[in-house]
Amino acid sequence: MAGFAREVARRVFASELRDSDLSFRENEEQYAPLYLITPTGARCNRVLLVGTLTEKDNLGDDVEYWRGRIADPTGSIFVYAGQYQPDAAQALAATEPPAFVAIVGKPSVYETEDGKRLISVRAESVRGVDADTRDRWILETAARTLDRIEAFDAFAAAGGASGFSSGDELLKKSQGAGDVSDIGKALLHYSPDLERYRQMVVKAIDFLNGEVSSTGSGPEPKAETAKGGTAAGARDWEEVGREEIRRLEEMGEDRGFDEDEGPEGGEPIEEEEIFFAGREKASPRKRKDR
Repeated sequence: MAGFAREVARRVFASELRDSDLSFRENEEQYAPLYLITPTGARCNRVLLVGTLTEKDNLGDDVEYWRGRIADPTGSIFVYAGQYQPDAAQALAATEPPAFVAIVGKPSVYETEDGKRLISVRAESVRGVDADTRDRWILETAARTLDRIEAFDAFAAAGGASGFSSGDELLKKSQGAGDVSDIGKALLHYSPDLERYRQMVVKAIDFLNGEVSSTGSGPEPKAETAKGGTAAGARDWEEVGREEIRRLEEMGEDRGFDEDEGPEGGEPIEEEEIFFAGREKASPRKRKDR
């Protein structure tokens, strides 16, 4: 689609992504991008997930429709690929669990018959990766999550959503990704427990510490545990997290990702803004947002 720029693929842990259900379009244009706001304020049109493919199933009848479960240190999430994502579907079909994979795709919110909203990812690209690439993704995702939490704290300290005349005004405010308005939307919709997400980051870092120590190339994981939800304890967790991120980065080779294109060396992934409503075989859940 000429004239449409690709949206950045955001790095979000599975646990936070599964907590997300605030989706919206900024305008009523036919191809306006659909965004998902996470509890820490990440605005996602596309996401980059790197983890272990633990299971896969073909849900299709006449055509293949693949579902895979991707696990990172914080939890797992389902990804789907069908006839309108042929390359991703073929790669998912050819990958035997367990295997490390990198997924670029669009988050989608589904609503069950009883009104429960569930999150999954429609894969655009599926590629096999190695453990080092997985570990680098954990580090980068941890760092970016801590950045969002820090910005969330600053927003709350500055008065939070009270800086707008009404919650409706804030929710409708249309600004760029990463803008303070996204944090405000997250605050109004989720009222998130930031300490929970700090501990999610620590859990991911502790996982890496365990991986490193098991090879004999690093110290044993820290024995320190969370002290509770106090402000001082929250700052301690953030400082510990950033210190561990820096230490682990220094120990290994830099295997960063390009912000747009996923794992280094991968082919560019073209943005797809056409929604084939009703044409692709639906999952067992009712699709809420395309």
